Amino acid sequence: MASPYIEGHRGRTFVIVLPGEVFQEKDNLHCFLEDVSLLHAGLGIRLVIVVGHQQQIDERLKQQGLEPRFVGGYRVTDATALRASAEAAGLTRMEVEAHLSRALSVPVVRRHARGGADSSDCFHYGPAVRIVSGNYVTGKRRGVIDGVDFGATGSVRFVQADAVRQQLELGHVVLLSSLAYSAAGEVLNCNSYDVATHAAIELGADKFICVLDGLPDMQLPQWLPLGDAEKLIGDRAQVRPGALILQRERTPPRGHLADDDAGHGACNVMRYTQKAVNGSINELEFDLDCWKAMHIPTGLLASVVACKNGVKRAHLVSAYIEGGLILELYSRDGVGTMISTDFYEGIRPARQSDLKAIEELLAPLERAGITKHRSKKALMADIPHFTVVERESKLLACALLVELGASLDGVECGELAAFCVHPSYRGSGRGDSLLDYVEQQARDKGIRRLVLLTTRTADFFEQRDFLHAGVAHESNLLPDSRRAIVDPARNSKLYIKALFDLDEAAPRAGKRIGF
Repeated sequence: MASPYIEGHRGRTFVIVLPGEVFQEKDNLHCFLEDVSLLHAGLGIRLVIVVGHQQQIDERLKQQGLEPRFVGGYRVTDATALRASAEAAGLTRMEVEAHLSRALSVPVVRRHARGGADSSDCFHYGPAVRIVSGNYVTGKRRGVIDGVDFGATGSVRFVQADAVRQQLELGHVVLLSSLAYSAAGEVLNCNSYDVATHAAIELGADKFICVLDGLPDMQLPQWLPLGDAEKLIGDRAQVRPGALILQRERTPPRGHLADDDAGHGACNVMRYTQKAVNGSINELEFDLDCWKAMHIPTGLLASVVACKNGVKRAHLVSAYIEGGLILELYSRDGVGTMISTDFYEGIRPARQSDLKAIEELLAPLERAGITKHRSKKALMADIPHFTVVERESKLLACALLVELGASLDGVECGELAAFCVHPSYRGSGRGDSLLDYVEQQARDKGIRRLVLLTTRTADFFEQRDFLHAGVAHESNLLPDSRRAIVDPARNSKLYIKALFDLDEAAPRAGKRIGF
């Protein structure tokens, strides 16, 4: 199961948010950091880790007999709070660096190190992961609002993306904290989610991963299309569906999430915009207490912002699931919640109005002899059994699933036919998404053996676990009614795939797959 993900993820850039509360449970933290080490050193992922430290700041202030001060949900960062922020950031960073610096045991090194006179200099004796950090985050003061001077509380202006990329290309893990630096040389206390969303967007990250202190109480599904995630937030915020905008401006000033480390975690200048009847736009900036009252995880808000601004996939993963990060990224259905902009985008049952487009998709294959000719009348009869991929009113792919009944050995069979992806969109993953969608449909129909008759496209399906089962017109693995109408002159080869039952927790047709 993991093998396609290993190759699909290698060399990709992931941004991981590690909030301060995760550092409270050391066993969970260390298990999680083991996953991080494996991702980078073993699986070739380019990692940017953003660590928060809100709880640690509060603890330091209380140790000095001071109460953390918040106004409207935002921390007022005076000189004492800033010093506590710097201490907390340094200690959390040091803890991550220390754990990721653990080298392999000496017996392992001796067993597998290269021999020769220079073996003592073997790279195996170095740290498992090399980490860099620095002044990569540029911020600005929150300033004075309604007469309240927020001191050194800041918001992120941008992340030095080119400098971070250089470090990633050198094979380093980049570690960012909630501290930013202003153009005037000031140290500012910002929000870990604000830093992370800027980093993910400006680096063009492939994944945005939020580690949660436990599971949200919102009963989130395993997969949320971006539109559904927006609707979920909009319903909680009582914003009219379709009027929710969570997109940053492409030119400065950039919007940003509110301070989880300078506040209690929610939305800052991430604005919900509701269009009035007259077409004017009213910008509504909700305060942090509003988000907290609605019990919307900050990680969910940050994930939607990231996906709205070019990151294809975001993941919410509990820190309390041992190996959760690896299971989420390297198994088909994961253990958390994924928000995505692309999975199953536009996959739907075919309609009669799709007839002409399906004909046009299949025509080149028919002319090349790859698929048999289907008359318009036959296609019309099969339309209810077609599934198509549509984007911007254009069909990009199609597939036909026909229930065949039981074979001689008593297995319910279904046939996959007329499987076609437009040449311009091959290699984009749409074929895999469509195939997986159809396979799940087949499971839901009680089909346990998917059969495929082909003459020239076997390679694609063999790579996706279809097994060669001989010549189609001679095989007892096909129901008699289907074998009777196979044209022996085509000499089609039969390929089969067993469809095993999924456990009750697994998603049904239309849920997530892919990288």
